[in-house]
Amino acid sequence: MLTIILSVLVIILVVVVAILMRRNRRNVKKVEFLFNALDNGDYTFRFNEGGKWGDDKAINAALNRVKEILQHARDEQIEKEKYFEFILDSVDTGILVVDERRGLVLRCNAAALKLLGREAVTHIDQVKDQLKRFSVHETHTTLSGRPVRIMAISDIGGELANQEIDSWVRLIRVLTHEIMNTLTPVISLSEALLPKAEGEQREGLEVIHHTSKDLIDFVENYRKFTHVPTPQPTLFYVEPFLERMAAQARPLISDGVTVSINVKPHDLLVYADEGLITRVMSNLLKNAGEATSVGQHIWLKAYTNSSEAVIIDVSDDGNPIPADIVDHIFIPFFTTKASGSGIGLSLSRQIMRVSNGSLTLVDRGDKGPTTFRMTFA
Repeated sequence: MLTIILSVLVIILVVVVAILMRRNRRNVKKVEFLFNALDNGDYTFRFNEGGKWGDDKAINAALNRVKEILQHARDEQIEKEKYFEFILDSVDTGILVVDERRGLVLRCNAAALKLLGREAVTHIDQVKDQLKRFSVHETHTTLSGRPVRIMAISDIGGELANQEIDSWVRLIRVLTHEIMNTLTPVISLSEALLPKAEGEQREGLEVIHHTSKDLIDFVENYRKFTHVPTPQPTLFYVEPFLERMAAQARPLISDGVTVSINVKPHDLLVYADEGLITRVMSNLLKNAGEATSVGQHIWLKAYTNSSEAVIIDVSDDGNPIPADIVDHIFIPFFTTKASGSGIGLSLSRQIMRVSNGSLTLVDRGDKGPTTFRMTFA
């Protein structure tokens, strides 16, 4: 009898051990499945918490809880990455994150693509030559165990141009203010004394009066540079705008000079203050007309670049701008014309600046046409 009881107990023990081992293997497989799924980024699974066995329910609930905690941490990380990407794409400084070993570009923000004029950058060698034109600051760090280089690029030329304009605006405001304050009482006094004066004294007062008024008119012309109206932008079609500008400028252009207009696409739109842009275009066409003669050409070309900015080029193959004055053409008061005021190009650049755009003289390269470029960001 004892032998039978012992045999039964052994059988029961073996069955219990087998059941426990089977359940243990099942639980191990659950854990393996959990980590394999998470490693592959799969968070769609869920273990059944409605089984017969209480400990199975507890294990399945615990595994589901682990998955939920890790899924929550992943979602938070994704949100943080989106947040940082939004910040990177909101700054004006270009940012490139480059793998130090392979030269692969791991991250490139919108500002960098705009500065480099590209839709995408995958390797640093693609833009190595372009980077020479910018101010570049580098930081070295480690990302996911690999050395990376973080490059901050900025258009130092544009920054300097804006600083230069600000300096001229401040200087002109001071000068015009002081000149106006000085001349106004001179004009008032000369007007009051003129009726009472005779002979040479009257002639002298008339000279003083007319000279003062001419100087005030001169100063008023330069005050335009510092008081550009606030733009009231609207959408308008570029092609009819250029056609109208070319027709208005025709009297200022020599007969025999061909004016060509090329707009792609034909329905190209620009968002700007049409009245202010008219002043810029009028000045550029006037300058082009003065530089050209019979048999030469003026080209008006409009298009979009890779960053979707609208570009309008005004080019001519007339007399080139002398190399020794190229760096001075945007300086207020600077002119080589006997009757010029020296305010046209500087005022045009200021208008483009307050319109969130830019006006630049394009490098002529191998002695190509003279091109002034209006860029609407």
